[in-house]
Amino acid sequence: MNKKQLTEKRLQFEGALELFASRIQEDRYILAAVLVGSLTDETIWRKESMYLWVIEADGVTKRLKSDGNDERIFRTLVEDDINLHVELIPRSRFKQMIEGSSRTAFSSNFFAKRELIYCDDASIRNWFEKADELATRDQEKELLVATTWAIHAVKQARKQIEIKKDLELARQTLMWGAHSVAAIEIIRQGEIYEHESIYKAIELKPKLFKTIYLDPISKKPTAKILKAALVAIEDYIEENHTAYLKPLLNYLAKRKGLLPFSEIATQFAYSQLYPWHLESTCQWLTDNGYAEKLSAPFKLTKKSRVDVEEPAYMLND
Repeated sequence: MNKKQLTEKRLQFEGALELFASRIQEDRYILAAVLVGSLTDETIWRKESMYLWVIEADGVTKRLKSDGNDERIFRTLVEDDINLHVELIPRSRFKQMIEGSSRTAFSSNFFAKRELIYCDDASIRNWFEKADELATRDQEKELLVATTWAIHAVKQARKQIEIKKDLELARQTLMWGAHSVAAIEIIRQGEIYEHESIYKAIELKPKLFKTIYLDPISKKPTAKILKAALVAIEDYIEENHTAYLKPLLNYLAKRKGLLPFSEIATQFAYSQLYPWHLESTCQWLTDNGYAEKLSAPFKLTKKSRVDVEEPAYMLND
């Protein structure tokens, strides 16, 4: 795609966005809209659609059968043949996102810029501007999230290599691990980077990414190549774990003693930090001698009189 084609495509997307903004301004129940991801000649080449948050008044959510019981509501719309992927967010939940009390909290997105393209609510504008400024301080939280992805990928890849002996599947899993490490490197820089993160990461750490990405993706998968990638990711995490897992380590140290996994998961129940990834990370701390794993009683229902057991973790001195 040449420069002229990129410019034409960008102008088409900008026109579609203007049309959409003009429509929602006529709806008194729509209070604001946020474009996630910028429209520039450098980013437009890969876009087939746009992603937006649309903030609606409380109590007007229109649910469809296809929404099920999910709190988050998504709609696919279209303007000038450009699809718009829209998340509808009630005003009160958007406020919770800003305050960090929602699982879909307004944390920093180091991979996409966000722009308020329409707002008819002064409070929302103030919340957005304040949160967008403060979000750049979310590095520790986002580093934790990406590191849990990498740890979980390594855990799965090791089983696929050593137990299942499925080298192709292990290569796919390690690619996810490499992309997770790339995300860590982008977040660590502290600046928004909207291009392909893996290429920036290769530029930042060429030797590491040759081992964990370029060799596995370009060569026939062998146990030697994949184990080298596995060990390199493990060493990378081990070397930096005190910085990359800092929120989790600080929480375990502050609370002291034995902490049930349900309490840990509740503490870190924010966007993109999945319980199964957190479980893998707690197990990683145990396997590497940084924590001890025991068990704690847990009631499955509010009325249960019988306890089951759940994992519980305690930092080692």
